[in-house]
Amino acid sequence: MKRFKINNIMNFELAEDISELLSTNKLDDAILLAETKLKEQVSTDFNKLLGQDLLHQTDKLVDFFSDFCESVISNLDLKAIYAEMNGFTINCDLWFLDLFAYDKVGGTDDTDWLADWEEGNSTTNSFPLTGYEELQKTYQDYMDNQKYKDSQIQAASDVAELLIVLRLQELVRAATEVAKNKNLFWATIPVFASAHDYYDTVYKAN
Repeated sequence: MKRFKINNIMNFELAEDISELLSTNKLDDAILLAETKLKEQVSTDFNKLLGQDLLHQTDKLVDFFSDFCESVISNLDLKAIYAEMNGFTINCDLWFLDLFAYDKVGGTDDTDWLADWEEGNSTTNSFPLTGYEELQKTYQDYMDNQKYKDSQIQAASDVAELLIVLRLQELVRAATEVAKNKNLFWATIPVFASAHDYYDTVYKAN
């Protein structure tokens, strides 16, 4: 599986720090760290992300998980679920989430097992992520006008990428917490979350 690539040395170190925090279930600390690092960058349109979460979609995501789990439990002995955001930096028109089901569960230190899902054990319709439309426009402008050639803008973008992944993980965690509170049938199933190509920052949400 592909690994998260980052060009700026400082942001590589940030990615390593975030990965370590996620491995010890310190998602809130990771979000705080990423927001702090973004504030330290030269102010750009990526600052629109500061203080903005995706939690308004929690209840809808719970229903999405429930419908998905019901659709796959007849196909396999459900042991784990992986929620993956699409490659959002280069697909700016729509940001969304897909789910994958597994009959085995691995860890976050070695995520190669996430590639072992089988046909029929993934969502056929994606979950659209809303609330970051202005950021989508920022990334479109960033790519279309090659703003990544500006090292300061690129540095801000690199940090924003990590923060977006963390906010997605925060949303998935919130959905698993609601599932537990409601005693939903999938509440005890391990749920993992990240974005496409960000397999060094996979988070176990429950």
